[in-house]
Amino acid sequence: MDNRDLVRMANQITAYFAIYPKGEALDGISKHIHLSWDPRMRNQLKKLLDEGGGGLDPLFIEAMADYFKGPKSPAAKISVKDKLPNKGAEPSSTRGT
Repeated sequence: MDNRDLVRMANQITAYFAIYPKGEALDGISKHIHLSWDPRMRNQLKKLLDEGGGGLDPLFIEAMADYFKGPKSPAAKISVKDKLPNKGAEPSSTRGT
């Protein structure tokens, strides 16, 4: 994909989210890129940002700076022993008649 198209689409996304409070806008932009753009587009975007991000809206650049850093907190690790047993009702077929 041509960088001009990537910049145009990124700026359109930013224009959509620009009316939201800044925190919500940054989060919305990042989520849209993550969920809607394929990895090749995100990789090309990362390269464009590494080269200075020419033509990209400053709000978009800020959102992507956070996005490419990764999650804000590490994923919680859950072991099998931490899981609680299912306390749902027994299936009716096991109840005897």
